[in-house]
Amino acid sequence: MPVSREDVVMAYRYILGREPENEAVIAAHMAGNEDRHAMRMTFLQASETLEIVNARALPPSLPLDVPALPIQLTADAETMASLISYTGKYWEEVGRTAPHWSVLTAPEYRPEHIDANEVAFFESGRDDAALLVALLRRIGRAPEEFQRCAEYGCGVGRITTHLAKLFPQVQALDISRPHLELARQTLARFGQTNLEFHQVTPADLHPAQGFDLWFTRIVLQHNPPPIIMAILDKVFGLLAPGGVAVFQVPTYRVRYSFEIGAYMQQGPGERMEVHVVPQKAVLDLAARHGLQLADMREDTPVVENSPNWLSNTFVFCKG
Repeated sequence: MPVSREDVVMAYRYILGREPENEAVIAAHMAGNEDRHAMRMTFLQASETLEIVNARALPPSLPLDVPALPIQLTADAETMASLISYTGKYWEEVGRTAPHWSVLTAPEYRPEHIDANEVAFFESGRDDAALLVALLRRIGRAPEEFQRCAEYGCGVGRITTHLAKLFPQVQALDISRPHLELARQTLARFGQTNLEFHQVTPADLHPAQGFDLWFTRIVLQHNPPPIIMAILDKVFGLLAPGGVAVFQVPTYRVRYSFEIGAYMQQGPGERMEVHVVPQKAVLDLAARHGLQLADMREDTPVVENSPNWLSNTFVFCKG
């Protein structure tokens, strides 16, 4: 069947996603292709089509043969307390000066813009809560099965307000006093009362207890590796039998290393740090506490859409 003008226009729209430049190019396709099949192949093999396909392709992933990273994962009690205080100084300050931006580092959430964007900020937490529900359902669990959800690193309550609609009780934990105070004010304004607030301190990395669901996302990564492992160690021990832990943490970054002495010599943190703990360290620690891995997904773009990074969301069940 000869190629019609309509055939050419539809090919432009559906394959290239645009209108033809002019009538001359339409006429050229009509004359240069003997039938629709020939025209279709012409469009599919065009350089413009290949550019569209390549632009939408997934970025390269981290190679499988990357070397192990030199990461110090443990510290004695005195050093751990110093590390936590060191980290806490940053979050205390940023929680005071730019609380919403410190949770989501987008320009629209800086103090000078937050009034116009506060609704969107809190609405964004709905997606994180929906992700938690989807992860639970994928392992055969439902939100209705859980009585007390602990959210670690609640910030100013961006996700907390949505969790409070899903679970009878929510325990909100954060190391920053300014964050917690804003979270209390905000959730009271929203009329949500099924909440407990707990401040994380060097003396107690997880002051809340009695939870059967533990959730944190884009939080653990802002702590040095020994603190991440210490938090998980305590959480795995406190999690109720039959409970579930769902959390995200980066597990690889090309050329990343961590050594406590060198880290402490850098001086007080002036930027938002992103740290790494190896997958094996997380899996081994969970196994020591009798937790079983129910699901593990790559979620690298939540950190950076780069082949130099790997981040994972873990789902563990206890007993």
